[in-house]
Amino acid sequence: MNTSAASVLWLELLGGLLVVLGALLAWLAFTLAGQPIDPDLEKNLLRIRLDLPGFLDGMARHLATAGAWMAGVGALLFFGATHLVRLFRLALGLAALFAVGVWVWLALKA
Repeated sequence: MNTSAASVLWLELLGGLLVVLGALLAWLAFTLAGQPIDPDLEKNLLRIRLDLPGFLDGMARHLATAGAWMAGVGALLFFGATHLVRLFRLALGLAALFAVGVWVWLALKA
């Protein structure tokens, strides 16, 4: 059973897209983490109990985590597309055999 180029190509395309989006999120997190803050703005925001540096740091951490996950899953899809297609085909074949086996078992039981 040879994997078709179209199946692998779609998984590689999705994986590449996820890697690019993960890199963009990481760049946004890096930009937020290094953002200089105006001291007057920070002082005024602290009056209403908003910690702007802490907020930006937390936002950067969450964006970096999401970017890392997206890039990791994208890399797995991109580099393991052939193996994933084979695994999906094996799983679908086993599911089809199970369904036919249950049908035959019920037909012979009656």
